[in-house]
Amino acid sequence: MSIHSSLKQESLIVDTYSITLKPVYSCPASEPLQGVTLPPGWTLAWHQAETFKALSDPNIDVVFNTAMTGDGKSLAAYLKAMTGRNYTLAMYPTNELARDQQRQVQNYKTQFQPDYDPQIYRLNGSILDDFIETNQLPSRQQALLNRTNNSEILLTNPDIFHYIHDFRYLRRNKDKKGDNADKLFRRIDQNYKFFIFDEFHVFSSPQIASVMNALLLIKHTSVDKKFLFLSATPSEILQNFLFKSGLKYRIIDPVAQGAYQFDPNLVTTGWRPISQGINLTFPKDLEPNFRSGYDWLVENSETVILNFFLNYPGSKGAIILNSIASVYKLLPKLRELFELHNLTVIPNTSLTGETEKAKSIAEADLVIGTSTIDIGVDFNINFLIFEAADAGNFIQRFGRLGRHPNFPIYQAYALIPNFLVARLFSEKSPLKANEDYDRITFTQTIPSCWSFVNQFENYPKRWGGIQSACVHIELGRMKNEYPEAANDFKRDIESAFGMSLGHKYGQIKHCLNEKKNKIIQEARSFRGSSQLDCALYDLTNPEEPEKERFKTYHLPGILSNFIIEWMEEKDFMKKVEIAGLPKKRFENALCYLKLIDYREVRENWHFYYSGDDFDEIKKSGKVQVLKGLEITNSINAISRALYRRGVVCFISDRDRSYLQAKLGLPMQFQAYGIDNKLDEKPPYTIAFGQSALMLETLIWCWKPKEDEGWIC
Repeated sequence: MSIHSSLKQESLIVDTYSITLKPVYSCPASEPLQGVTLPPGWTLAWHQAETFKALSDPNIDVVFNTAMTGDGKSLAAYLKAMTGRNYTLAMYPTNELARDQQRQVQNYKTQFQPDYDPQIYRLNGSILDDFIETNQLPSRQQALLNRTNNSEILLTNPDIFHYIHDFRYLRRNKDKKGDNADKLFRRIDQNYKFFIFDEFHVFSSPQIASVMNALLLIKHTSVDKKFLFLSATPSEILQNFLFKSGLKYRIIDPVAQGAYQFDPNLVTTGWRPISQGINLTFPKDLEPNFRSGYDWLVENSETVILNFFLNYPGSKGAIILNSIASVYKLLPKLRELFELHNLTVIPNTSLTGETEKAKSIAEADLVIGTSTIDIGVDFNINFLIFEAADAGNFIQRFGRLGRHPNFPIYQAYALIPNFLVARLFSEKSPLKANEDYDRITFTQTIPSCWSFVNQFENYPKRWGGIQSACVHIELGRMKNEYPEAANDFKRDIESAFGMSLGHKYGQIKHCLNEKKNKIIQEARSFRGSSQLDCALYDLTNPEEPEKERFKTYHLPGILSNFIIEWMEEKDFMKKVEIAGLPKKRFENALCYLKLIDYREVRENWHFYYSGDDFDEIKKSGKVQVLKGLEITNSINAISRALYRRGVVCFISDRDRSYLQAKLGLPMQFQAYGIDNKLDEKPPYTIAFGQSALMLETLIWCWKPKEDEGWIC
């Protein structure tokens, strides 16, 4: 190491706080489960056995397992399927997690060798479209029926689960004639006995409302179904809804039961190590802006990152960042350093193709990615650097480290803003530099330094009930099949959300009369519509297979971070056809673009609206379907495409910084600057799609009562 590098390393040590997290040991089950045969040498943890018992209890509908990351929640979820003919439908919020869990479940099948030889299949929107194309099926409905009929264990996402139970895959004409409402959901719900929701805490109230509607639909049209939520922090909103609706639930909480301890001597009594001891370092001086983490990584790429791998040969690491642009700007810099030592750096983001994603998990010495890899993926690493948007995100990402033994050291760097670090190590904080802490004390400390993040608790009552009303209408059409279902669903969902379905029918009618159908569709969506999604032909990786160059990404992120060129739709679709991909995947894109490179500096731009009614709109406190939006500092053709599209939005007469501070908006909340002038700093805020509905629930009441409204 050069003298210059040594001085930089010394400077880094001075400008950081470090603490050590003790190893964590998990309590074994007190006795074997009756009728359950485990593979040789396997034992169950306390929480795994208790989850199995709860799922076997006829008086319990819903089970929450809050075990720590790395403690085998997946085995707790699939133990029923491995030890009996218990068909299982599991939902994962990211494709990467579903892929990781598919490998895990296949391993369980190999180890347990269940008699009924369950077929395991993974399904998402892209796989579904490819399956339709390959097998020349007429619809997604037929593809879903085919896959569920031939998969005893199906791993999918909660989006598909939602749209099945929102009657989206039915074939009907404008008069609602055609498929019976239960043609799809009844077949699927009859196939599966267990429904698993993994990492559900990453979702907010719109998704909670959606799942409640589905759970109550299943409850009143099926029998003997169980729902398991795997989450270190179960939603209090969801628990409250379950209680009010009459669904019985149980929480399996190892922390509350003292099932985690930190003494290595416990290994001799059967306690299992689930997390290794970790050194965690906080740089002190990172400014609260988009570039500070990236700048720190560039500055310390050799002295901190590369030197760790050189000092500890055989190490594996991950870097998890908030910005996709930061990943791809950092990637060539790290690759250049690492390749000199025959070490590999591979990205894993929402823009990474399937081939490279698979390599990043299996082959990379250092994987660098975004939220695609922070949710539940089982990394075998001993080095981690991560940014965090909030306390939950911090705990989630930090949980990727220390899950596997046999490394000589485990090191993490948390790249969070200086004011948060100051709070963590203030005189009033329980944390002191260079001290040892147990994982539970540390995890409970983290939320105390962050500002609150809004949970949008009024969303289910104000907007989630729109979907409830649509479910209720469909149940009303099926009285011959389910005589009491409509009335029972109405009673339970009104009790859960604290709203009147009659009021929701009024809102729906008003929207339809005003031809604002898009607002209804937005309220019925799961994660929100893709009204600002653009189709991308990615030219940034010359080694990427042609089929994997076709992607979608949201317009604001493109404008801020990407260097792009315009493509005509016919040219894009021709390439799609030649590549052998379904065109349907890209038909509703706002526009079609070539991705050329990533910006070193974020581009300044904002939304622009020149209509004479702008003052009226921004003061109305109402959700709109608005045409005529444009964008400053962008390709003119993109502005023209947006100008022609009617988008669901909400415009506030406050700026985004004020709203974020006042309301506790999540860091990644989809709200942006807007003005009717070309000023550099727009004083107003526009939110789109589901974010528009969420923001409206918080600030409609800022207006006089006579101004309250649902739509323009």
